[in-house]
Amino acid sequence: MTEVNTSKNSLRRRSGLAHVINYGQFGNITLSGPSLFICERHPLTILQLDTNKSKTLTDLSNLLNVEFPHTTNTCKGNDERRILWLGPNRWLIVEPEHGCLQTLIKNEFNSSEVFLTDLSHGRSTVRLRGRKARDILMKGSGVDWHLNSFVTDNCAHTKLFDLAATVDCRDIDVFDIYIARGFAEDFWEILQDAAAEFGYQVD
Repeated sequence: MTEVNTSKNSLRRRSGLAHVINYGQFGNITLSGPSLFICERHPLTILQLDTNKSKTLTDLSNLLNVEFPHTTNTCKGNDERRILWLGPNRWLIVEPEHGCLQTLIKNEFNSSEVFLTDLSHGRSTVRLRGRKARDILMKGSGVDWHLNSFVTDNCAHTKLFDLAATVDCRDIDVFDIYIARGFAEDFWEILQDAAAEFGYQVD
């Protein structure tokens, strides 16, 4: 589904959460302010990349200017371009939607070298940050989210509040959560319910 961006005269993907997001502060807000901050990251380009060729990975790293992580459940990069390890010979590339990343890669590599799957339309991304962010994750999953176990640039593929999710630790208390678009509304409601006791801000 798309909406017309008249300022640029181009098509822009519609957020799967746009009609359910209410901005402001909610729940048990104390004098010290919200303990959690929640926002949607949108629009993002999200590509799944598969390859088993080491030379191709080196060339891809040079093209994208980001190293591909090879250690299980780790990530590399920043908000401009981020690469997550998904499994053997499989990665997720995420960046703000400002160009055609898929075309860029396909122009340099053929289908025998890399296999690309565009997940941009099928995922919603929620950023959770704040001093109680790990408490929320502990409510929803059995993964060990403690500081000494799940550190910056770690990622986990897990059930979060009974929904399949990929969680990327961006900083000590900053997490990006990738959810199938079809379950995004359910996840958003569950996340708000879980955050209410701590007090949270949607921005």
